Amino acid sequence: MIRLPKWLMAVLGIAILLALTSSVQALEAKGKIKKVSADQKELIVTNTDGKDLEFVMDDDAKIQLNDKDTKLKELKKGDEITITYEKKDGKLIASKVECKRD
Repeated sequence: MIRLPKWLMAVLGIAILLALTSSVQALEAKGKIKKVSADQKELIVTNTDGKDLEFVMDDDAKIQLNDKDTKLKELKKGDEITITYEKKDGKLIASKVECKRD
């Protein structure tokens, strides 16, 4: 029977946990709203590089306007926005939307 030192077992355990949790990473995009489709739960954003990104809202997505909880239909074209999202099946799924308006 092979006996491994306890510290090596601990390091291996931590490495396995990190490998499992790193596969789902939240991404972030910043830019301005180009189009809002509240009924379809979609949002098109022009990011800081000038590229249009189309997001689908997650069912549990948190949406804020000027640090207050709101609904997607309250957001408007031209609003500054930061979106936390992840890629699933070729789609960008938004989990958090933070919008700033003057």
